Amino acid sequence: MEKALRGWLEAHGLLAITGAVMGIIVGIAVLLVAGGFWLARP
Repeated sequence: MEKALRGWLEAHGLLAITGAVMGIIVGIAVLLVAGGFWLARP
């Protein structure tokens, strides 16, 4: 498992890591906005 992960990181490099981090940040932001609207509704 660890060997496969390390191989994937070496193959895909910084672009994939950056993309994953951005995806997580966007996902959390969407969740917060949607949750905020859901909580704010009357």
